Amino acid sequence: MNKRLSAIAALVQDGRGMIDVGTDHGYLPAHLAASGYGGRLYASDINEGPLLSARRTAAEAGVSGRISFLLCDGLRLCPPEEIDTIVIAGMGGDMIVKILDEAEWCMDRRYHLILQPMTKAEVLRYWLVYNEFAIESETVVEDGGTLYQIVSARFGGCTKLSDAELFVGKRSLCGNGELFDRELTQLTRRFEKAIRGMQGREGEPRLLLYREIYNQLTEMREQ
Repeated sequence: MNKRLSAIAALVQDGRGMIDVGTDHGYLPAHLAASGYGGRLYASDINEGPLLSARRTAAEAGVSGRISFLLCDGLRLCPPEEIDTIVIAGMGGDMIVKILDEAEWCMDRRYHLILQPMTKAEVLRYWLVYNEFAIESETVVEDGGTLYQIVSARFGGCTKLSDAELFVGKRSLCGNGELFDRELTQLTRRFEKAIRGMQGREGEPRLLLYREIYNQLTEMREQ
C-alpha cells in the first residue's frame, strides 16, 4: 500500500467491523484482513469495475473470504450493526459530506469516522462541526509529493475551528508538526495569490473573507 493508505490503516482499531467506502482497488480491506484485523470487513463502491478490482486484490492476498463486497452508493447497503469504523477516502470533501448526510445512523458515538478528502476539506470540517462531531485527531501525510489530510472524528462533541482552521485543521490535533507547517504554508500562498487576483474589487464580501482567512493563517504560522 502507499503511504496515504498506510496512514489510514494505522488509525483503524480492531473492533466489530470496518467499511471502506469507495474502495477502488480494495487495498485497505485486503491489508487489514491480511494483518489480522478481527472484525467484519466491507468494501463498497458505486461502480462494478472497482469492485471487480477489489475482489482480485483480495484473491491475490488470499483473503477473499474475509471481505464482503457491496455494490452501492455510499453507505446505503452497509449494515450499521456490524461495523464501528467508517473509512471514506480519496474523494472530495463535498462528496464525503453527501455520503454521511444520507446515513443519519452514523451520528452515533459508536462509529469512528476516518475521512481523507482530496479537495474541499473545509466543507467537510464545517459539516462535522455543525453536526456536532468531535474531531479527535488529524494526520498529514506526504505521498508522491502531495500532502494529504486525514481527519479522525466521532459524533457527540464540540470542536471549535476558526475560518482558517476549517481549511488547514487545528495544529493541536495534528501529530506531524512539520507536514502541518508545510500544508499551512501552501494554503497561505494560495490565499495570497487569490487576494492578488481580486485587486480592484474592494468591498466584495469574498475578498474580505479571504483577507480574514489569510490573516488567520499568517498568525498560525507565526505561533
